[in-house]
Amino acid sequence: MKLYTPSLLPPQFALCLLAFANISSGANPEDAGQIYKENCSACHGAQFEGTGLGPELSTGSYIYGGTRSDIIRVVANGVISKGMPSFQNTLSEEQLNALADFIPSRHLEQTEPEESQPVPATEPSYDVAPGEVSTLDYRVKMELVAQGLETPWALAFADVDTILLTERAGGLRVIKKGKLHKKPVKGTPEVWINSHKWNQGGLLDIALHPDYAKNGWVYLCYSHPLNKPQQEQTLGMIRIVRGKVKRHAWTQQEVVFEAPLTDYNANFWHYGGRMIFDAEGFLYFSVGDRGMREQAREPGRTVGKIHRLHANGDIPKDNPFIAQQGVLQSIYSLGLRNPQGLAIHAGTGKLWASEHGPRGGDELNIIKPGADFGWPVASYGINYDGTILTPNTEFEGTEQPVIYWRPSIGVSGITFYRGNEFPFWNDKLLVTGLRYHELTLLSIHNNRVQHKETLLNFEGRPYEPVVGPDGAIYVVTDSPGQLIRISAVKQRKI
Repeated sequence: MKLYTPSLLPPQFALCLLAFANISSGANPEDAGQIYKENCSACHGAQFEGTGLGPELSTGSYIYGGTRSDIIRVVANGVISKGMPSFQNTLSEEQLNALADFIPSRHLEQTEPEESQPVPATEPSYDVAPGEVSTLDYRVKMELVAQGLETPWALAFADVDTILLTERAGGLRVIKKGKLHKKPVKGTPEVWINSHKWNQGGLLDIALHPDYAKNGWVYLCYSHPLNKPQQEQTLGMIRIVRGKVKRHAWTQQEVVFEAPLTDYNANFWHYGGRMIFDAEGFLYFSVGDRGMREQAREPGRTVGKIHRLHANGDIPKDNPFIAQQGVLQSIYSLGLRNPQGLAIHAGTGKLWASEHGPRGGDELNIIKPGADFGWPVASYGINYDGTILTPNTEFEGTEQPVIYWRPSIGVSGITFYRGNEFPFWNDKLLVTGLRYHELTLLSIHNNRVQHKETLLNFEGRPYEPVVGPDGAIYVVTDSPGQLIRISAVKQRKI
C-alpha cells in the first residue's frame, strides 16, 4: 500500500507555510509567546482570533479535541488536508509543551473513555440466563452455552457443531457440540493489551473465508504491537491475519492487512476491528480513529475508515480511491469515529455499519463507496466534558446516518436476521448496546427505521449478535464472560 504524501497545497495556505518555514530552532522553549508568534500567528492570529488562513483557537471552536495533549498531538502531526504540516521534526518536545501551555485549552485533561461504560441499572437489572423472556413476537429462551470466558468479543460457526470464539485477552477458543475446550488454540498472534481499565485493544473479530469448508482459512483482527508490548510505550494498530486451526494449533499464518508504520500510535482506544465478507467474496473491515480524529477524513491515513480487500489482501481494482495518488487504496469510505458493527443486507447487498459516537451521537450508517461520514466536522454528539464538539450535525459533502442515538447506547455489533427460528424477524436488524447491556431489534423499510424494540437486557455487556446455522441467535457478553443462545419457545398468533 502507498503512504500518503502531500501534493500541492491550496494557494491560500502559501503565506501560512512561509511562516512555518521561518521556525527559529534557537527559540527559548520557555518563551511560548515567541514560539507562537513565529510559527502560528500568521495563520491563527496574534490573539488566537483566526485569519483567512486558519481558524480561531478557542475552547469552543476546536474540532480535533481541545485538551493540552490534543494540542500537542495536532501540532506535532499536522492536518495535511487543511494545509497544516507536521511540526514533529521541527519543534522540540520542550517547544511543543511550551506552545500547548500558551494556546487556550480545555482544562479537563481526560483519557478517552470506553463507550461501553455501564450505567446504574434499575430493577430488574437484567434478564437471567438460563431463563425465558417475552417479546412482542416471541417468548424466547436464553441458554448458557459457555461460561468463564475472558472478555469474549466475537464468534463464528466453523460448522453446525463447532464455534470459534475470540477473547479480547488474546485467546481463540473452540466450542464443540456445546463443550468449551479447556485451553485456547496454541500459537495465535500476540496482541497488545494496555493495562488501563478502558483498554479497547486485544484479539477482536473473527471471520471465515466464504469457501472455508474447502480451504479452512480463518481471519483474525487484533491490536498489533509494533514493538514488544511494554504498556504505555508500545505502539499499536489494527492488523488482520489469516491462518488455519489444525490439531488445536494456529498454523499457516499470512498477513492480509498491515497499516503503514506511521499510523501506529500509543493510544489504547478506537480500534474498530470488525470484519465481514460480502456475497462476492470481498473482505470489508473497520478501523476506528485511534484517538486521531483529525485523520479520520484524511485519505492517506488508515484510521477512521472502512477498508475493502480481496480475501488474500490484494486491492480490488474497483475500489473508490484506486486511481488517486497519495492515498491508501484499500479505503472504501471515511470519516468514521469507531465503527464496531458491520452487516450486509441479504436482499440488497448493502453494507451497514454501526458507529460509536462521543457523548451522544452513536450512528447507524449505510456504507457507500467513497462516501465521507463527516467525523469529526459533523456529529450529533458533544465532548465528554460537555463542551461543544462541532456546531455541525450536517456538513457539505458528508453523509447523514440512517439513525442516531442520543444519549448513546454504546452501539456495538449488528446483524440482519435470516433464519427459520424467528420468521417474524427476517431482514430486521439486531443491534447490541454496551451501555445498557441490551439487544435491540430494528424494523427498517426503505432505509428508514420504523420501529425499535428492546428484546433483552444482559448481565454483561453484549457484543456482536450472530445467527447460527440453527437459526438461533448467539451473543457473547463480558463481565461475566458468557456465550448465550437465544431461541424461540412460543410465537404470537397472527
